[in-house]
Amino acid sequence: MYDIDYKKTLAKALNIDDLSLLDSVVGENEFKLLLARFNERNYSPGKRQSIDKIDNFDLSNLNDRTFCANLHVHTNVSDGVANIEQILNAAKTIADNNAKAGKFGFLLAITDHDAAENAQKALRIITENKKEFKNLKFAAGVEISTVGTEFSNQLKTLDIHTLLYCINPFEKTLTDFLENKMRLKFELATLTLNRLTQALCGDLKELGLDLTLEEAAKIHPMITKGQDEVSHPLKKYIFARTLFAYYVDKNPVITALLDSESVDKSLLSYEKPVFKYKSMFNNERYFYIYKDALEKYLNSITGCRFGIRLPEIPESLENSLLKAKKICEEAHPAKDRPIEAFSEFSKTLEFVNTLDFATLSIAHPARINTNYINSNLQTFFDELWKMYKFYGKDRAYAYEKYYQSYTGKKHFDRLAAIDETAAKYNLAFSGGIDSHGCGVCSRA
Repeated sequence: MYDIDYKKTLAKALNIDDLSLLDSVVGENEFKLLLARFNERNYSPGKRQSIDKIDNFDLSNLNDRTFCANLHVHTNVSDGVANIEQILNAAKTIADNNAKAGKFGFLLAITDHDAAENAQKALRIITENKKEFKNLKFAAGVEISTVGTEFSNQLKTLDIHTLLYCINPFEKTLTDFLENKMRLKFELATLTLNRLTQALCGDLKELGLDLTLEEAAKIHPMITKGQDEVSHPLKKYIFARTLFAYYVDKNPVITALLDSESVDKSLLSYEKPVFKYKSMFNNERYFYIYKDALEKYLNSITGCRFGIRLPEIPESLENSLLKAKKICEEAHPAKDRPIEAFSEFSKTLEFVNTLDFATLSIAHPARINTNYINSNLQTFFDELWKMYKFYGKDRAYAYEKYYQSYTGKKHFDRLAAIDETAAKYNLAFSGGIDSHGCGVCSRA
């Protein structure tokens, strides 16, 4: 049996005596052996049909039983929609089908943002149903959002996500750390929303709006949980909600048109254009893009029969939105303005080394905003991996080379520099889809 000490620790937390009940649970040693045998096909349900869209796999790898690992999965404890039972059952189905074909079953990691609750629950379910999950391998994990502030030629803070695998999700040092960060982020989100309400009180009154975190959760579910960011979700919320009210809720021409077409009321919610045209929202011009997306959305739900054209955002409202943008951005740390709610990259790596168990991987490195670094890709990523190994020590083991949800040429253009520099530090490979849906084959 691999990882005896790890499994003894988990058995104690789960109050079980029979270590064989943990046969499906992988610790550090078994995890590393599995990573060494996996390639890109093993992390993908099939070939990607377009680099500009997520979830457009042809499912060839799933069908020929070579898709056998997803190490980046979120549940409803963070920003996923599925509960842990749904995720485990979806992974079990693939594992059983693979095993019937004489292939390796399936390796699943639960990596909720800043939360270990469903990793705990998964361990309980698996140990209570050993035979049912005999073909599944499970790695308890968590994704900790960090900010990088110590890089050379750095212009702004960098959002860097760290994946922890083979953790003890019951370890008090870890759970206290996560709970404290969530509490502080929730308090910051509440404070920022209050500042927005006060600063935009005139506009909100005129538009009949009452801002709430619960409503903001329609566009970013983690905002009420104190997970991940504060600034970006609230910017999306205030921009989209305000413009939807201006162009739809308080626009008699549009409302009359929608009524005449008997448009389903469930379609008339501020977040719908964002989700329908998600690929449009790829830069800082968010509220201008939202107007364009809303225009497309209104034409879509009315069958494009009216050629709806929305007028430009009035100057007074534009100024208010720019003021809101500034308030939101003050809720994100800057190089010279740390915020306690956010974990600094190097300090987080040092913290991970205090845990009883953990193996690190850097999530989707090509999504790090290198526009905030005034140096070339090779120089930056070389510095990233050097810092990763220095502070993470032996636990800084891998990076997510085979991330399956990159979108757009800009991400793929960075991969060569990432791989070349990572090789200098002998980093292993991990991979995953960053799943948020009801299964483990897709992101949506």
